[in-house]
Amino acid sequence: MKRLAAAIVCVLSGVGAAHVEEVALAKVVAPVVVVPVPPPPLWGGVYVGLNAGWGFGGSNDVPTVGTSIFDWASGALGMPFGFSSPYITGLARIEQSGFLGGAQLGYNYLWSPDVLLGVETDIDGAIIRGFGSSQGFAGQTDAHGLLHLQTGVVSTRAGLSWLGSLRGRLGYVVAPTLLVFGTGGLAYGGGVADVFTYGAHWHPQDPIDHPDNPVTPSWGNYSDTRVGWIAGGGFEWMFAPRWSLKVEGLYYDLGEATLATAPSAVINPAAPGSIAILNVGTTRVKYDGAIARFGVNYHFDWVDSPVAIAK
Repeated sequence: MKRLAAAIVCVLSGVGAAHVEEVALAKVVAPVVVVPVPPPPLWGGVYVGLNAGWGFGGSNDVPTVGTSIFDWASGALGMPFGFSSPYITGLARIEQSGFLGGAQLGYNYLWSPDVLLGVETDIDGAIIRGFGSSQGFAGQTDAHGLLHLQTGVVSTRAGLSWLGSLRGRLGYVVAPTLLVFGTGGLAYGGGVADVFTYGAHWHPQDPIDHPDNPVTPSWGNYSDTRVGWIAGGGFEWMFAPRWSLKVEGLYYDLGEATLATAPSAVINPAAPGSIAILNVGTTRVKYDGAIARFGVNYHFDWVDSPVAIAK
């Protein structure tokens, strides 16, 4: 009996040891599952993108003032110097608008989890144009009682051929994927303008003995880089890792420019080719307006996803 009991104990001990060894081995060879955790949106770092939108002119009134630089008729016929110059004085209304689009480059710094400080520069080609015209009139009676009348039209085209800016940005992270921001800074752009004038000079009391005086057309143009300021705001949505979509509205002011036309001559019909009067027109154009545009940005500083180990 003692030998039988000892044999049973040995068998049971061997079975128990084998079970413990199997369990330990199972623990060792159990697979480790690695589960990537989606990263939170990060607004900090460098980004680059494209934009497109529409521009609207702000100041639509474009005045032109006529000035006489030579007036033989005033001395010869006893009339005030420059009596005819108002024929091109008037106010045109030019409603500028058009497409613009280009690229931007920026950097964001997260001052806190919710507050962002940044800087952005952009450059856009623009087809922002406007066209308008004004009409002037002048009249005077000479020393012989003859009435001289002169009328004219000034046609003006003005706008921007390109627009760029260097701006600071202050943003607030409303939600992990949504940023609202204000922005402002330096603006610069290519201002353009063209002016064309034409007119007529006649004597309604005696058109036969005093035929019309031919008035030569005149023109002037302007093209230069303007510098001013820009400000506005918008929001930006992180719709995918590294990618965001922004919508913004901006107001720009690049100041005003003045351009003069070449002299326009009133010809003396009694002496063909001789000049009786020379007038020039001076036009003032304001370059300001609003922009509504959207853009897509690619963010370079997106961190790698952290990992979690499932046990």
